[in-house]
Amino acid sequence: MDRRVSIAARVARGLEALAIGLGLTWRAMLRPKVTVQYPVEKKNVSHRFHGLLGLPIDPETGKDRCIICFQCERVCPSRCIHIEATGKGKERVLTRFDIEMDKCQYCGFCVEVCPTEAIVFAPHYEASTYNRANLLYTLDDLHKLAPKEPIATGIVRTNGRKHR
Repeated sequence: MDRRVSIAARVARGLEALAIGLGLTWRAMLRPKVTVQYPVEKKNVSHRFHGLLGLPIDPETGKDRCIICFQCERVCPSRCIHIEATGKGKERVLTRFDIEMDKCQYCGFCVEVCPTEAIVFAPHYEASTYNRANLLYTLDDLHKLAPKEPIATGIVRTNGRKHR
């Protein structure tokens, strides 16, 4: 008799679990759909989006904001940033700033460490390609990717407080 009660109790628990699962399924089926028809429609990205990187040009001077301190190159854990410069002191000119996006981990260390906000996240997320060589972004490519307004910088300020 005791065995029949335990079997009946297990069957009852199983039917209850089945009813709960089917209820969740029906509720999800009846909710409005949130599917985006991707190539036609595109979702806006969050202000904290970690996507492709860009090098904005300073609108006041028309030159790079990069002061060639090499901090982003040093802090990068995947060693995907390569910088070269010519000249000395204030006469130094940026000649190469490459990012190998196929190696990039999108960690954001380079954005956080930059003292002049010369490297920023861009709102672009379409970086797929059939050719790996297309994932090497040169200085000109990074200037083109740079948004007019940065999506995220190293420190985001809200309500007068700093957030990382």
